[in-house]
Amino acid sequence: MKIGRLSLLGLLLIFSLSITFNSCNKMNAEWAELVPLPPHVPGAVQPGVAGPFAGLHGNTLIVAGGANFPDTMPWHGGRKKYHNEIYMLQLPSGMEDWKVMAGSDGFPRPVAYGASASVKAGVVCMGGETESGMTDEVCIISVAGGRPLITPLPHLPVPLSGAAAAAAGSVVYIAGGQSPYGSSRSLWSLDTEEISSGWKKHAEMPLPLINSVMAAVEGDDLTIWMIGGRTRGEGDHTSVIRPEIFRYSPAADRWTLEGDLTGVTGVMPLAAGTGAAIDNRYVALFGGNDGSVFNRVEAVLSDMVTESDTTRMKELKDEYISLQESHPGFSRAVVILDTETGKCTQAGEVPGPAQVTTIAVQTPWGIVIPSGEIKPGVRTTTVRMATFR
Repeated sequence: MKIGRLSLLGLLLIFSLSITFNSCNKMNAEWAELVPLPPHVPGAVQPGVAGPFAGLHGNTLIVAGGANFPDTMPWHGGRKKYHNEIYMLQLPSGMEDWKVMAGSDGFPRPVAYGASASVKAGVVCMGGETESGMTDEVCIISVAGGRPLITPLPHLPVPLSGAAAAAAGSVVYIAGGQSPYGSSRSLWSLDTEEISSGWKKHAEMPLPLINSVMAAVEGDDLTIWMIGGRTRGEGDHTSVIRPEIFRYSPAADRWTLEGDLTGVTGVMPLAAGTGAAIDNRYVALFGGNDGSVFNRVEAVLSDMVTESDTTRMKELKDEYISLQESHPGFSRAVVILDTETGKCTQAGEVPGPAQVTTIAVQTPWGIVIPSGEIKPGVRTTTVRMATFR
């Protein structure tokens, strides 16, 4: 049977559209809400936590630590509370009740804003900060007999808060963050099956990044991706929210700049969002802080430090409170980075207030985003799962 040139072009067009349609469908997120984070003790109110450790051991989703303002917002005198509770939820259904371990059964001490990544043996929890300041402590949480088992690991080479982490096989990577000596450019790794070898230092990042998203893409060659974040040099009054996408090759021990994160409106600077790898090729990013309000808050706080006029000080304080209480929330965009082409595409939005300052947990059933912050000082108990078809 002969096919005319026009018919052949038509078939090719249909085939091309079909591929595009299927690719778009594959990269569209389907959302489900799991059981919300419960109170740490019966009868208490659970506002949610920001900066928790989170990961997967077997079929158990683990969320540990974090911080919140249980009484009132910080601009009205509220004090931040750090937590040591460990929450465990069975997947894939995520519809049963959470198991909560608190007090002496919880994390060794209250901590938040650390980095975490999942390996076969459990969830590796690295650094963070406590009421006393930053910590270099590292441990792994596993589940045995329905209870968490906490095993110490070698301390970080330096205390870190706001760092990014990812895992490939038994190896965990941690990069960036804030240290007692300033913003960090360092990349470190630890093989959890060879802990006697300790932490290994790798090539430094091109920039000292805080609150970035890191993902390990295990394709033909392992690559580590560091996306977005913020930088703030010593003496700077405001942070720079970054759009850069950096790629690290463990084989070559080299970082390369792969371009900028982009969305429907162009270049998209984002910090404190979440993300995870998909299909050994893509990285999905969920929400983040674009700095539009954050930078103004930083500037106002900086002015308050040096202001001596009482009238002007009151104006600055009122502006600070107004900026916080009228905050619109964070970016809800879901962006897919194709690590083979370097292209970014937007795959819809988070179905509700976006959660930042938390960990996106890669699981066999979808990417889980537990709790987090939805506005300055405001946490959420929402636990979402995104599945890409």
